[in-house]
Amino acid sequence: MKSLIKNIFSGAVVGCMILMTTACTIRISEDTFIVSDEQPAAYQTDFVVQLQQVMPNNIITPVSIDASEQVRLKGFYIDNPTSDTTLMFFQGNGMKIEPDSLSILTRLSELNTDIFIVDRRGLGASEGQPRIENLIADAQLQLDYLHQHYPTNKVIVHGYSLGSFIAAQLVKTNSVDALVLQGSATNVDDWIDEKTPWYLLFTRIEMPEDFRKADNEQVVAQYYQGPLLVIGAENDDQVPAELSEKLFDASQSEVKALIMVPNTGHQGMLDNAHAMSRYQAFVNNL
Repeated sequence: MKSLIKNIFSGAVVGCMILMTTACTIRISEDTFIVSDEQPAAYQTDFVVQLQQVMPNNIITPVSIDASEQVRLKGFYIDNPTSDTTLMFFQGNGMKIEPDSLSILTRLSELNTDIFIVDRRGLGASEGQPRIENLIADAQLQLDYLHQHYPTNKVIVHGYSLGSFIAAQLVKTNSVDALVLQGSATNVDDWIDEKTPWYLLFTRIEMPEDFRKADNEQVVAQYYQGPLLVIGAENDDQVPAELSEKLFDASQSEVKALIMVPNTGHQGMLDNAHAMSRYQAFVNNL
């Protein structure tokens, strides 16, 4: 998740001149919070070549999914011929497959699973205007597409940052073999509490109701009880490590693990060799 809240808060200081004595309201809309592009951009051949170079034994297939509002979602299915497990990866806010995901896809390929990744609506190569409601519906379409076109023995759903909320909502109503929440908050209210500077204590922050309905803590505490892996970073200034720990503690899963990556911020968690070793062990034990 990008430092959008920080920027919004900075602007709010200008609008609320006397915060210590006067209440002020910041209204955050889906349009301002969810990063989107003006128009989709097709994947470049050079990028696909780079993908193939970092995972030469895999078969990389472009995918196109018809979604609501006559929108087409674009992405890739990366087939590891030795695997019967597919990892569905949901990206962070503003994170495109090209050019942002080459590094993380390289790391995920080390798990020796198939990988299914789609640019979310309104970003990268995918069309449309994103809202929380249609992003969740699109995730269901992606899972249905996976089962229809690429039947697999096991499905791991991995959500990073904003993508963790989409991932959690998907497993709330679908049976999967494992859930991975990386750089994830418990819910939007906890996140706002952690990110609100002291000088905005008299400020009320209004978020769309759909944001509050997407509650990761509620999902792992009440709905999802399968294998869970929570990955956080000690120096994460976007989603404080305390929220990853709170999410892990709330989980009712019998099989669960928490990886807290040292000396790392919101990005680069999977660049840590020890974290990837533990991730691999988690996958191997499914």
